[in-house]
Amino acid sequence: MNTVKLITRYLSVCALLFVSLNVYAEEMPFRVMETDSLSIKLANNGTGIVKGIECEGCDFNFVRITANSKATENGVEVSIMEAKKMAGKFVMVSFNPETQEVQYIRW
Repeated sequence: MNTVKLITRYLSVCALLFVSLNVYAEEMPFRVMETDSLSIKLANNGTGIVKGIECEGCDFNFVRITANSKATENGVEVSIMEAKKMAGKFVMVSFNPETQEVQYIRW
């Protein structure tokens, strides 16, 4: 019985560590916007834009996808090119409001 509790506690701590690493992957400053219909333009070189960005205090409505931008699917990093398949679907976009650069696109 004690072994089961110990294993359960260990797995819980590992899960929390994994989640916390994903949550703090962004660099400050950043904003996160959820969109139910991703509007994305992505060139073959992996750069592009995400349109329809809304955030309080922002005077822009798009952000740039650069060589530094990343994408994750179910917490696993994938090629930014995979974001194309999410056009028109629900995703989370985190970006730097000062540089207007996408840090992560997550789904």
